[in-house]
Amino acid sequence: MTFEMSDREIVEKDIEALYLGNLNTVEFDLDLPSRGKYGSTINWESKDERFITPEGKVTRPSYGKGDRLILLTAKFTYGDASRSKVYTVKVLEEENNIEIEYIYPVVLTKKIGEAFYLPQAVAIKTTSGNVLSHPVNWDQEEKVQFPEAGIYKIGGHIKDTEYRFTAEIRIVEKLAEKKHREKLVKAFPAGSVRLTGKSMVKTAQDRRLAFLLTVNDDQMLYNFRAAAGLDTKSAPKMIGWDSPDSLLKGHTTGHYLSALALCYGTTRNEQILQKLRYMIEELNKVQLAFEADPNYHYGFISAYSEEQFDKLEKYTPYPEIWAPYYTLHKIFAGLLDSYQLAGIETALTMADKLGDWTYHRLSRLPHHQLKKMWGMYIAGEFGGINESLAQLYMITKKQEHLATAKLFDNDRLFFPMEQKVDALGGLHANQHIPQIIGAMKIYEASDEEKYYQIADFFWKSVTKAHLYSIGGTGEGEMFHQPNVIGTKISDYTAETCATYNMLKLTKALYQYEPTVEKMDYYERAMLNHILATTDHEEIGASTYFMATTPGAEKDYDVENSCCHGTGLENHFKYTEAIFFYAKDALFVNLFVPAYLHDAATGIDVEMLYDENRPEKVSLKVNRLDRTLKIRHPYWSKGKADVQINGKEAAVLERDGYLVFNQPLDPGDAVTVTFPAGLRLEPTPDEPEIGSLAYGPYILAAIDEKREYLRLDNKVEKLADSITKEEGSLNFTTDGLTFKPLAQVNHEHYHVYVKK
Repeated sequence: MTFEMSDREIVEKDIEALYLGNLNTVEFDLDLPSRGKYGSTINWESKDERFITPEGKVTRPSYGKGDRLILLTAKFTYGDASRSKVYTVKVLEEENNIEIEYIYPVVLTKKIGEAFYLPQAVAIKTTSGNVLSHPVNWDQEEKVQFPEAGIYKIGGHIKDTEYRFTAEIRIVEKLAEKKHREKLVKAFPAGSVRLTGKSMVKTAQDRRLAFLLTVNDDQMLYNFRAAAGLDTKSAPKMIGWDSPDSLLKGHTTGHYLSALALCYGTTRNEQILQKLRYMIEELNKVQLAFEADPNYHYGFISAYSEEQFDKLEKYTPYPEIWAPYYTLHKIFAGLLDSYQLAGIETALTMADKLGDWTYHRLSRLPHHQLKKMWGMYIAGEFGGINESLAQLYMITKKQEHLATAKLFDNDRLFFPMEQKVDALGGLHANQHIPQIIGAMKIYEASDEEKYYQIADFFWKSVTKAHLYSIGGTGEGEMFHQPNVIGTKISDYTAETCATYNMLKLTKALYQYEPTVEKMDYYERAMLNHILATTDHEEIGASTYFMATTPGAEKDYDVENSCCHGTGLENHFKYTEAIFFYAKDALFVNLFVPAYLHDAATGIDVEMLYDENRPEKVSLKVNRLDRTLKIRHPYWSKGKADVQINGKEAAVLERDGYLVFNQPLDPGDAVTVTFPAGLRLEPTPDEPEIGSLAYGPYILAAIDEKREYLRLDNKVEKLADSITKEEGSLNFTTDGLTFKPLAQVNHEHYHVYVKK
């Protein structure tokens, strides 16, 4: 007797019959059948196609990146029946087949009797010429101390290899005194500078303000209220990376707090302030609800329970957990911004308690456990929480908060910087830039010189050898070897939040060493990357990557990704670095229409600027009791024409600034015209590939072709062969239009062309 199976039974039998082998230690391609034993059609989807494609091709993570747990979904269909099954696949990282040519010297200087830890990573150079940061194992305990002065040797080997080396430990009776640096210039407080007139930056700011006013605050609070057992007030659920089933939920709400605070600080919009006050009041209720629950430790607040933090301490990998301290940092930063920019005292109280929670959580853990946690791929990513804790210490003066900030020191990033070696290749860009901002804030709080040196060398390394022409860094989110740009042009270049953080670091360093190079970079990245990342429709979208391939198109993201989060903040930060001041000088660094009126210094200056004529900068002086210094930008070669009240004026140029030693009276008008023109900026490794630029702007050609456009013989005579349209920043040649990348919305564009 024959029994016919139903469609549903066939699907179930095929699911039962399918065996993919041992999925716990995958090193080779998988055989993913398209048809089941009993006839079902099988369609495959991979959660991360970088490591497993729907066809079963496996790409193992490189050594040091950790194993990956990848979710494969198979959808079985037969007739009217279908069912999906999820398979969890562990893809093993590659073996360590590294061949080392050179190990950079490890030399430490410590005081007699001082207990210290040996670094867990050092810089190496491979036989192929790559410079990398690599974990090490030492022959003795990592924490050591010596009772007498002298030079000591400690042996170790590069982890998972047989390469040995020796560290030199210099023990001295007395260390050099802490080097205290005063800030040579200071930024003006929020609200002292505002954008005026018509400009791309003002338009971007206005768009983002309009969007923030439409955001549903209760939706932003949904996950927090749900986690604390509070009424969610029938609000819609969050989406994307903040959806209720996401392990990163809560991070966007932290960004939202910062965006509201920055927006209020910049615009003084009262509706924005009311929204921010509401958010803090309601989040305070969440923190109090957690405090009342005996299952939680005092001071905790999050959009989920403490479980992810517990699991991290047991080394649970991603995607079982997803960067809990990263999310905590966004909440921390939002609370501190709410206090410092909007004066909301409750936000400081909440941050203080959260700082105590973090201290009690981490101070009990041994050194090796912390280092292993922070070294875990994604699971251990912690954003810039070291910055927030150091910033909190500067307000509360609680030593515990500063001590906790230092618990996040990452040897794999920090120690090669101490060695003065660019070993960034292979590191995730935006995972590590915020850690450097944290190092800078720890220096500001403690005067510990090593943190300043780390931050300074990192900034110089990135801006010297890891930048695309638009000022962005990283390809596929990763740093690569120095000066590898032309061969890394792709759809996955220049992650937006990496540039957000590089600008933040630049501003912090500039105040201690106000060099024109820092503001040259700031201008490049602000006008050509950050300004170019926002949608033109006021929907709050931002680019994740800024694609640089020929014929690329901007992909605007509303899914609450990391770059969507920083994108909420970016467009209220345009005023932060236009002006700086010292006791005897006003520095004019960025050229945009803006008005400066600062009550504390009494400075009152208006910048009149037509961005379509970037070479001409005008200032109306209402009150200025100090020397005026105007940056001579990198894009202008030759002597600038300077006029005061329409008459030629002689000024000195010193350290890249035009210095007006003569006093300026109320009503004086200063006009500076810089020589400007078209230029082609080549990539360092592929000089035939470059970006066309005019003044501060990188120009994008509007064209759908997916191969490089060629300028051919136009390169040597750009001014003759390419015409600038009057009253705009459009340039044309042979029917092709170039314009600033920030003016491109949904058109296909070319940032790089060939000679």
